[in-house]
Amino acid sequence: MPTNIKSQELQIGKKAAKMAQNYVLAVIRQKIHVRGIGGEKMKPILKATKVKAKMGDYRLLGLNFTSNKVGFILHFGYVGVRNATTVYYDAARYQKSSSSRKRTTVTMPAKDIFPNIYVKSGALDYLVSELSETRTEAFKIKLENIVIKINKEDERS
Repeated sequence: MPTNIKSQELQIGKKAAKMAQNYVLAVIRQKIHVRGIGGEKMKPILKATKVKAKMGDYRLLGLNFTSNKVGFILHFGYVGVRNATTVYYDAARYQKSSSSRKRTTVTMPAKDIFPNIYVKSGALDYLVSELSETRTEAFKIKLENIVIKINKEDERS
């Protein structure tokens, strides 16, 4: 397969990945509200959330979505138990230096921040339309090579 088809598919994959990543980062900024901090506490999840094009030897294989643990906990929610611990106070304003925290059940609702990112961002439609052209071109080239090979074998006979 000619390298220009592979490079075309790489560019298509990069553009679709950028579309999906921009969409999901906008959704994260929209759905996660951090009180009084601005965006400082969101920076780790924004840095960790990425969509990249996955290339094979000859063609685009797909898009890889990655995020950190916090991102997936926010998406799927969490139900668990926080163990009993001792909390130590450093500031002088506290009357005592430590306190015991009881064991509690933690329930965090799912925020559903990653649903259908490829469809809603428009990346899927873009991939379908652009890859149909490059894959058709690659098929034509393969078919031409087969025809040339058959013609050469006929000439020898």
